Formats: sequence, C-alpha cells, structure tokens
Amino acid sequence: MDQIAVALIGFGEAGRSFAEAGSWSTSARVFDVLTDDPASADRKRREYLAAGVAGSDTLADAVSRSPLVLSLVTADQAVVAARAAASLVAPAAMFCDMNSVAPETKRIAAQTIEAAGGWYVDVAVMAPVNPAKLSVPLLLSGVRGSDAAAALERLGFTYPSGEPRLVR
Repeated sequence: MDQIAVALIGFGEAGRSFAEAGSWSTSARVFDVLTDDPASADRKRREYLAAGVAGSDTLADAVSRSPLVLSLVTADQAVVAARAAASLVAPAAMFCDMNSVAPETKRIAAQTIEAAGGWYVDVAVMAPVNPAKLSVPLLLSGVRGSDAAAALERLGFTYPSGEPRLVR
C-alpha cells in the first residue's frame, strides 16, 4: 500500500492505536504537548519509539509538510490545537478533527483552519477505537470529506464488512 505523509497532533490512546495498527513508521510525524513538559517528555518519546513513529519536538515540525493532519487531542484542547496548527499546516492540507467535542467547538476549529488556508474535515469516531483500531467506523463531513476518506484508506483505515462509508 502506498501511504501518504500524515501528522498526528496528540498521542494518547487513539493516536497510539492508529499508528501501531497502521505501521506508519515511514509516513507519520507526531507531536504531543506532553513532549513540552520535562516531567513527561521522555515517556512520550518512548511511546513514539514503541509505536514506530517519528516524534517531533515542535508542532511545526510535525504538521508543516504533511498533506493530512489528524487531530487527536483531549476535548479541552481541540480549539487550542487547531489554533496552534492553523498557521503551520501546509497550504490546502486536510485537517481531520477526530476529537469528540461540541458542535460549536468544531465550528470554531473549522473557521480557524479554513481562514489559514487549510481544509477542515470533521471526523466523528463512531465507536471505541479499541479493539477496532483502523476498522473503527468514521463519519466524515466537510467539503473535502471524500478526499479525506481516500487518504485515510491509504493509511490503512478500513470499514467493518457490510458497513457503509458515510461522507457528506
């Protein structure tokens, strides 16, 4: 499978599960804010290494060259992450917001990313990430929803047998 470059913002349960299941070692760059904290930086770097992905010391290093960005942060950090990434993402990059947050939070994040020239894609994760991992059902919406679905498939995301892909 020919993978595309992907950046992950946040490396908790979902980010780790996706990266490990997808074997993204040659295509993923990851940044988690916990690498900024001396108390947790070494642990985070070990997690990157264990998952086989390239950890980044800055958000800019993770997202600036990637056509696809997956935001996988805690709910209270979704807008913070979008604002921080907005001026750093590559022009026309797809910013897939996979955070479980309120609709108003998604609207703010979308306006922030699109004002900076990126494409915002709302990705609702429709079931627990584990044990499904890359087979978890996703609902994608936004102008580039179909493009994001194709990019996610190239990263190894699949859908359970018989379950339709939902993109609007």
